[in-house]
Amino acid sequence: MAVDLVMLGIAMLLAPALAEFAKMRSRNEKGYDWLAMGGVSYLVSVALSNDIGFGLASILGYGSTLFAAVGLIAGVLGVIVIVTGSLKQ
Repeated sequence: MAVDLVMLGIAMLLAPALAEFAKMRSRNEKGYDWLAMGGVSYLVSVALSNDIGFGLASILGYGSTLFAAVGLIAGVLGVIVIVTGSLKQ
């Protein structure tokens, strides 16, 4: 599961960079910002899922779940903003 979230987070962080390279980001700046925030949230979720050895796995598990949910919401919101912005033009 952690590897999947890392790959998803990296892909969501690469999307704004590739959109900038293709000169598409200037039209939907806010959507790509939401998408990048979702990618960062997924990477923070993976970081919190690792136990550091002090018996904090159960406490950090809640943070991992919270940041994964925030990443999901930010990613979906970013895609919706990008699609609606692309349809307007």
